[in-house]
Amino acid sequence: MMDYLDIQTKLGRGNLAETFPLIRQKATEIGNWALTEETENLWTTYQQMLQFMLQGIEDAQRERIRTDICRQLCYVVSRLERLERIKIHAEEKYVSVSKEMKRIPSFESLVSQLETVTQEIDEVASDELIRDSIRQHRMESLAEQHEAAMLNLFNWTWTSEVWQNADVDLANRLLLSDSFSTNDKAVFIAAITLSLMEFADSAKVLFLLDSYLVEDEIVSQRALTGFLLVLHLHFDRLKDNQELKDRLHIYSDDSVFIHDLYATMMQLQMSCTTDRVTSRMRNDIMPTLMQGLMAKKNPEKKEIDPDAFIKNGENPEWMSDEKMNRKMHEMAEMQLDGADIYFASFSTLKGYSFFHQMPHWFYPFSLDNQHVPELKMFAGGMVNKVIRLILNGSPFCNSDKYSLCFTFSNLGSMAGTAIEAQINRQLPDGMDVDELADSEELHKPKKADIRRHYVFDLYRFYHLYPYKQQFVNPFTTLKEHPVTPFSNPWLLELMADDKEEMAQYADFLMRKEFYQAALDIFATIADNEFDPDLASIWQKIGFCHQKLNHTEETIHAYTVANSIKPNSKWTLSHLAMLCYTSGNVDDAVKYYTQLHQIQPENLKYLMNAAQSMMQGERYTEALPLLYKASFLDEESSMVRLQLAWCLIVNKKKNEAMTHILKLQAEDTTREEAAILFGIVMLMDGKMREAHQLLKPVVNEENIADFKQKLNTLHRHKLLKGTTLTLLLDALILNID
Repeated sequence: MMDYLDIQTKLGRGNLAETFPLIRQKATEIGNWALTEETENLWTTYQQMLQFMLQGIEDAQRERIRTDICRQLCYVVSRLERLERIKIHAEEKYVSVSKEMKRIPSFESLVSQLETVTQEIDEVASDELIRDSIRQHRMESLAEQHEAAMLNLFNWTWTSEVWQNADVDLANRLLLSDSFSTNDKAVFIAAITLSLMEFADSAKVLFLLDSYLVEDEIVSQRALTGFLLVLHLHFDRLKDNQELKDRLHIYSDDSVFIHDLYATMMQLQMSCTTDRVTSRMRNDIMPTLMQGLMAKKNPEKKEIDPDAFIKNGENPEWMSDEKMNRKMHEMAEMQLDGADIYFASFSTLKGYSFFHQMPHWFYPFSLDNQHVPELKMFAGGMVNKVIRLILNGSPFCNSDKYSLCFTFSNLGSMAGTAIEAQINRQLPDGMDVDELADSEELHKPKKADIRRHYVFDLYRFYHLYPYKQQFVNPFTTLKEHPVTPFSNPWLLELMADDKEEMAQYADFLMRKEFYQAALDIFATIADNEFDPDLASIWQKIGFCHQKLNHTEETIHAYTVANSIKPNSKWTLSHLAMLCYTSGNVDDAVKYYTQLHQIQPENLKYLMNAAQSMMQGERYTEALPLLYKASFLDEESSMVRLQLAWCLIVNKKKNEAMTHILKLQAEDTTREEAAILFGIVMLMDGKMREAHQLLKPVVNEENIADFKQKLNTLHRHKLLKGTTLTLLLDALILNID
């Protein structure tokens, strides 16, 4: 097969000399008359332009024409790739559906069919003269027709090639007409998005951008999500489309649009953390919660009262466990942050036949959905109100709500009874289900919920759909290349002016561990090294560099932050630690000393400063700090170990031995104390005693540190080199 990606890349660079012959050859091989003619027309135009140039004829439009030829050839290549895929990969879902859709007369026939059946449904529903039994029968028949029409519309849109002006007009007719429901329009938008994942058609991209202006927020937010995804993933194929660029520029002064763009970016990137969230839920949070729930089996604890667990927000005594409450709070925080905490739970509930059809993954949830027979058991009465209460206010996405209803329906009538009884127990005093249902019906979904649920639906489709291996998963790309204002120049031009929102998004990326993407934004915001308002930005730049293991850049950023805003404990501690680990102990001493001056009684700063001094062979300076640390915490074995070692190097062996003998009596420091004791014996020339002390405690784990101590004593002329060598040989060779 032709390397289409390579051809697209070369076309993006304006390389026609290499690509044009290949494209002409492939167009001929594929045998599509329209594409062959289009390619040859472009070739004729380019030949004429070259001939005019050789004749010395000047043309002010030459550059524009050449760019336009490259852009049109990009679409030709995309269509050739699609046709070759259909020709070769008959096993793919996309190919089989594409062939099936050839039986459809036209896009207009699909729109008209859906329009007709929708109108008939409205007429039958509102006709009071029809008997209920007849109405029900006709409604069931019309629901099947509507489902078939929607399936065809979705499949045709998903596999459609380049839209012409007539196609755009029909799409607008569907989107702007009151004859079509919100749900139908929402599914249509999803089909366009999936189509663009297969084939980057600028007419469809432009349609999604225009659809943002639709008043129905379910439609507009889905359209914006699809537009942003496609612009991020296929910008190279869209960048030469001036009409699309100009249309996007119109939104540059629309603060609501810019905010929605950032919010959509955030939700898309949040979904890329689902693996981590799932692991956290499965391996930490849920086991802790289940452990608490099983605590009732402990005879020392009281039996759990389920009513007490829910009613009026009160928790029974077993819920007061601090660890369990902390995990519940963590789960709630993740959910508020937009994390997909239920993916793992519902991933096992996507085996229902409902999810075998692609459009069903993108149906907005509705208990009135006539396409789902399982929902009939919730059609009326108290159960209907209860289910609406549960699902309308729930954090579950659309496909998860359908999964939940299928699960309820499998339980039969007892599910409704149990749910109703549970809700009645949970209701606050003085309120009934009818009252609560009425108040909930007035509540419209928020834009943030619509975006979140649609992204979750997309995520589930690309990870759980039975034919998912045949699709390029956009979330894999987003994980590796996060979407930001710097993803392409169009977004940057549109979003760069709002520094506050940009900084908030960078904070989000940093929290979610997209460090390079966050760094790109922070580096732009920090436009100088002297602005006192940018201290926190430089701290974050340093933190991102640190996470990316950029040592020099990290130290520079932290140094700038410290110069702008001195005496920040956060900055100084990070600087000191980084200098210490990178071997710059003098600077580490400087920063730890500053921290010690800010908090003279802070034991950690004292010990770190002393440790840095000893690492830099400044044992005399370290000793007073260790004395003070020992005074602040007389019980700390770590402080006493460091103090004993520092005393040894400062030739205060007798004082060191008082600490060593005390440490030897403690289990946790027995080996370390024995090593120091052996070193003192060695310094006193008592070789045999030293060997007997050291042989049982020096091992593979601590021998490197032991050698380092001996070398330190040698540098300070407290031990001879020959003695060290012989002793180490005796220990390693296990000489008695």
